[in-house]
Amino acid sequence: MTAATQEKMEFQTEVKQLLNLMIHSLYSNKEIFLRELISNASDAIDKARYESLTKIEMLGEDKTFRIQVSADAERKILRISDNGVGMTREELIKNIGTIASSGTKKFVEQLTGDQKKDMSLIGQFGVGFYSVFMVADKVILTTKRLGADAPAMRWESTGDGTFTLEESDKKDRGTELEIHIKDEDKEYLEDHRIRTVIRKYSEYISHPISLADKDGKEEVLNGKPPIWRRSKSEISKEQYDEFYKHLTYDDEPPLALTHNQVEGALEYTTLLYIPAKAPYDLFHPEKANGLSLYVKRVFIMNDCKELLPTYLRFAKGIVDSEDLPLNVSREILQKNAVIQKINKAATKKILQLLETMAKEEKDKYRTFWKEFGNVFKEGFHMNWENLDDLKRLVRFESSTTAAGEYAGLEEYVVRMKAEQKDIYYISGESRAAVEHSPHLEVFKSKEIEVLYLIDPIDEWVVQSLAEFDGKKLLNVAKGDLDLGELSKEEKKAQKKAEGTYKKFMGDFQEKAADLLKEVRVTSRLKESPCCLVADEEDMGANMERILKMANQKVTASKRILEINPEHPIMQSLQKMYDADAANPKLGDWYKLLVDQALLAEGSEIKDPAGYVSKVNGFLAEMLAKA
Repeated sequence: MTAATQEKMEFQTEVKQLLNLMIHSLYSNKEIFLRELISNASDAIDKARYESLTKIEMLGEDKTFRIQVSADAERKILRISDNGVGMTREELIKNIGTIASSGTKKFVEQLTGDQKKDMSLIGQFGVGFYSVFMVADKVILTTKRLGADAPAMRWESTGDGTFTLEESDKKDRGTELEIHIKDEDKEYLEDHRIRTVIRKYSEYISHPISLADKDGKEEVLNGKPPIWRRSKSEISKEQYDEFYKHLTYDDEPPLALTHNQVEGALEYTTLLYIPAKAPYDLFHPEKANGLSLYVKRVFIMNDCKELLPTYLRFAKGIVDSEDLPLNVSREILQKNAVIQKINKAATKKILQLLETMAKEEKDKYRTFWKEFGNVFKEGFHMNWENLDDLKRLVRFESSTTAAGEYAGLEEYVVRMKAEQKDIYYISGESRAAVEHSPHLEVFKSKEIEVLYLIDPIDEWVVQSLAEFDGKKLLNVAKGDLDLGELSKEEKKAQKKAEGTYKKFMGDFQEKAADLLKEVRVTSRLKESPCCLVADEEDMGANMERILKMANQKVTASKRILEINPEHPIMQSLQKMYDADAANPKLGDWYKLLVDQALLAEGSEIKDPAGYVSKVNGFLAEMLAKA
């Protein structure tokens, strides 16, 4: 072919911008160029196979599709060839001379002119064929279209904004790339580097990819069918476990898995695992890995957090979509309707898997909850759509379980007393703290189960967990306690005591007005003289402690003091008041009892030294009388 028949053409303006950025940027993940070129070759083969379905004779004698890679280190040339559909002259200009990819167009639209900022965009958008110029100082592409009488075409460019076109004597269909590698990127001429990149990104492409060594001997680098593309009936538990270990580098097998292939308007496959152990970065969502994303068997990324909500970040596995472009980016993922549908479906599958485990494999679910329960609870403020599922799956310790064991709300309801209307819980910083709370005394005496909410996140969980199965969740340390028929007799005695203690309680409330909103008689106490409760609409003591520990500004609300009219201390104080309402010691006793109530619930007292002084004074007085 003579120079006279060679055409010199210019790239579209946007492509010039892109090529300039590629050539002059120092991008650390240049290896994606090989993924893009092999994906293009695979697509070309798919098109050839489709076009030949009704005309097999179009393929001639060459009916075995393949992608071949070879490197000439001495000449610094990397070759990639396929026997796919190829391109005509017009298709060459359209596919390479202009921007046809929406992802690439979006990439160019976001270019700012700031070199550092622009460099950070590479990799967020698939740059397809143009990515080759990150490693090449010249590219020669020779292609012949399947089923076309037109001659083959030879395309050449150094990435300088122009390219040349001329006819070629290539006889076979398909495309061959001759990539002249830059000196600083000669690693991509080394067999082991090429092998590593292809196996990382393209291991599961359905067409064979071979790498030829310097003697011409070819090694097929793929060919193992992806496990998720196989029928579930063909896969053993051992094979599922082996793939999980390969995927996660976890030594232990997973607790459970779910494998689903969806066909129809939207086509994708999910293979999702529940690990047996929590990773070290579980409580750092920004560091924790998400699922691995494949598009048409091509690996895209291994930490795609957009595929599941954050509270399910413990799940591992893969999603392989037929409906996403290979040039998918994180920005596209966040807004993509396909991803949103997959996210919704994958979330539902994991919740169903956990529910099956909770019902049929309780020991496994107990293991899951110990490892991931605190993270799972985050869903109560993230996933209203699946709130009913979350309610069935949530677990808490309770007054009927041993330490470290858990109860579900369904189990609680089954164990409820016939006359019981509500579900009761108490929150605190530890099991020991809540177990000895005076608020539980009446519940212990009547053998009513109380849930222990002892994780800090539980305070936020119950804000979304207002009821279950038509029954309210009530905090035993808030509001006026009403056990209905279960406390009928106590309520009668309480009414009588209110009359007896009316003036005494008024004096108590007046002298402790800076601390208390109200003083009232209660039926919830059996052993303690008094306890503090929060008003129904006020913040509880445990929530106040949590916020203070987080250095949040908290305006402490006044509390309600409930007194036990049957306790000897209260009876003695009431007599002291009746004898001399002006007795100065009454004020000290009132403050002492408030401080004791604060200590009993785990709260701080304002004046520890003053409290100790009062106690010592009363002890000395008592000992002097002994």
